Amino acid sequence: MKAVDPQKEMRMARLRVRNEILKAVGMFMLEKGKVLEKHAYDDFGNDVPIRSGMALNHFGSWSRLLTTLEGSFPEMWAEIKKAENPPPPPPPPPPKPEAPVRKTTLSSKKPSVKKEEK
Repeated sequence: MKAVDPQKEMRMARLRVRNEILKAVGMFMLEKGKVLEKHAYDDFGNDVPIRSGMALNHFGSWSRLLTTLEGSFPEMWAEIKKAENPPPPPPPPPPKPEAPVRKTTLSSKKPSVKKEEK
């Protein structure tokens, strides 16, 4: 039977909790379409999946949480950044040049011919 180091087990549990916090906060930011600072995150009140205080217990600061989110879940971070800065709309097509107006001169007119009645 293998001896289990209780300290190692505690570290692994803490890492699992940290990853779950990162996923929850990252998905919330993805829903909102932008990277939220702590104050903006707190403004959502009870809508947030996890309170900022609990997240800060595990990460120490909000900037460290964001940095860890960027490093641990780069795909999610890229999606959040993409939603935050959508690509610019394509430029409108250039206007079509108007057809030049043809000026008629007396010499270019066809002579009118009257039909005779029978």
